[in-house]
Amino acid sequence: MANGLEKILDRHAEVIETGFKQPKGQPFRSYAISNLRGGVGKSSIAFNLAYEISRKHSLLVADVCPQCNVTEMLFGDYRPKVNINNALQPMILGPAFGDQPEDISYKVSQHCDDFKGGKGAYAIAGHSELFAFPSMLYQQLNIAHASQQKSAVRNLLGGLKKILDREAQDKKCEKIIIDTSPFYAGGTHLAWCAVEALIVPVRVDEHSIESLHLTFKQLSDPTRDFYTWNERAGGRPTPKIAAIVMTMVGSKSQKKATPDQASRMYIERALALAEEFAKLFHHDEPSDAFVLTDDFHSAGRISGAKRIPISELKVQSFHKVENRRLQVNASAQRYRNQLRYLASMI
Repeated sequence: MANGLEKILDRHAEVIETGFKQPKGQPFRSYAISNLRGGVGKSSIAFNLAYEISRKHSLLVADVCPQCNVTEMLFGDYRPKVNINNALQPMILGPAFGDQPEDISYKVSQHCDDFKGGKGAYAIAGHSELFAFPSMLYQQLNIAHASQQKSAVRNLLGGLKKILDREAQDKKCEKIIIDTSPFYAGGTHLAWCAVEALIVPVRVDEHSIESLHLTFKQLSDPTRDFYTWNERAGGRPTPKIAAIVMTMVGSKSQKKATPDQASRMYIERALALAEEFAKLFHHDEPSDAFVLTDDFHSAGRISGAKRIPISELKVQSFHKVENRRLQVNASAQRYRNQLRYLASMI
């Protein structure tokens, strides 16, 4: 444990001080950014990670969270006519509820200037009707299971994957990332079925540690819902944990690249859980999956409110957010290094 924690802290310092990046990412094409708790920085990470990945890989982003935060960051005031709910509903309920739409993603750079250049990014918008999606999904799953139709269960659970794979192929996207809801049911469940790996943001607080433990149990416990439905489908793979992203680290620390004592305690507890569930990780040592990110303070607020990736924020520039005049300070470079390190792992 001590060695793993020190490794995490040493690597964090190297990322901040030298801009260290992994020379080679993990062998996965699709990722869901997921945590069974809100307020951990998930959507901010999804937005900024989408930008960083799209610099080197063509990317498809899907928003299955009914709050649609990433949709708003990527598209601003524009509301795409076609969204993920339009694609999921006929997939789940059948052709009587409409035809499967084609060409469901939109080029991000047409709505967010900072995404111009790079390898290109496309996004499938979320929709508030996804709040009602879980009841629709589980009604159909229970009907299929009661009829002992494993293939029907398998097709329902694989519906989102089929939609995303087809769209990624049409738009020639090399990578896929999904922003999920903080609730497991519905879109998040299908997202876990659709991807090869998970990126799990964990804020340094008690509730986030509890939700991390719940996530691990949901992925591994045979009595839990995710595992149970995979078995009812005749056996489906479980996504690997590709990264644990500790957020709001070091917000009270006065030392550069040194998390405060409370943050260290939560990192250590998260690492202990990761080592308990080590089989869920792609890395041989779970400590290698940890990424520490700071409390982004004004830079993070500006990035989300103004839809500007942190890497594109100009140090010392001013922005008006919620009637407050905020300045981007020099710490933004530290945040860029952390986000670029996370992207280098993908």
